[in-house]
Amino acid sequence: MARAAGLDPLEMLREVGIDPDCLNDPDLKVPSEAIGQLLENSAERSGWQDFGVRLAESRAFLVLGPLAFLVREQGNVRTSLQLLSRYMHLHNESLQLWLEEEGQQARLCFDHVGRSSPTRQSLGLSITVVYRFLKQALPEGWEPERVCFMNEAPRDLRNIRRVFSGRASYKEAINGIVFKRKDLERPLSTSSQLGRYAHDYVQALSAGAPQTTTAQVRHLILAALGNGHCSLDAIATQLGMDERTVRRHLDREATSFNALMREVRHELAVRYLVGPPRSRNELAMLLGFGAPQSFTRWFRGEFGVPVAGWASDGDA
Repeated sequence: MARAAGLDPLEMLREVGIDPDCLNDPDLKVPSEAIGQLLENSAERSGWQDFGVRLAESRAFLVLGPLAFLVREQGNVRTSLQLLSRYMHLHNESLQLWLEEEGQQARLCFDHVGRSSPTRQSLGLSITVVYRFLKQALPEGWEPERVCFMNEAPRDLRNIRRVFSGRASYKEAINGIVFKRKDLERPLSTSSQLGRYAHDYVQALSAGAPQTTTAQVRHLILAALGNGHCSLDAIATQLGMDERTVRRHLDREATSFNALMREVRHELAVRYLVGPPRSRNELAMLLGFGAPQSFTRWFRGEFGVPVAGWASDGDA
């Protein structure tokens, strides 16, 4: 991709601190922050604002390794996407996925947590890889309702329209794929009855690289904020613990549920405010506040300025 865009791939790697020797070892992990910056630099210098989407076209779903086998071996879309969300940390520790169901609609949401560099290209890459998997695994002709991106549309949309069959939508409230809820029950054509073996294998890998309670709670807060069900009690239930046990684990890791909630809200608030314009009502809902007034009070206390003041300062 870099060469096709007139770039020197090895020099681009060195520039962000990645040893080019990593290209010879597909199992070697490299910093996601550096990869994200590499993609952003490549998009900027090539002039291809859809660089991440283009790159995804050359990447088979099996690039996810053992996780890909587990996901494609499930009996239906719901189980497949739930396991993809649960075990994504084995492939990319900064990328978080979660499945939302509301009314007749389902949404697979994507986000990068703890990243200071821009994420437009890496999110475009990840969303396109999963979109292409669903297209392969579901009956011919299946399409989601929308493929959503929070950023503005690229200047040249020809490639985007081709890849997503005209379903891409920009300046959206989420990064992700929106489809009919009933699609979650559809069987996968990729299943070959190896699901149990794949599940056991990925579980063994996950056990060898355990996530901290802090990481798990952050992930669940992120997934639950916009649904209005983000409480310590609800998250403890999902972790199979009681509230006291979760508090004790977080205390050992020098944090707390309230501190993590504040961190996640802070990160998301900044991301939403630098994206497409949103009303106070929408921001309050996305950040898990019951009323716009509660969001307004929290924002002033967190950033020291009202929402309008933050936007005029251009910094948080």
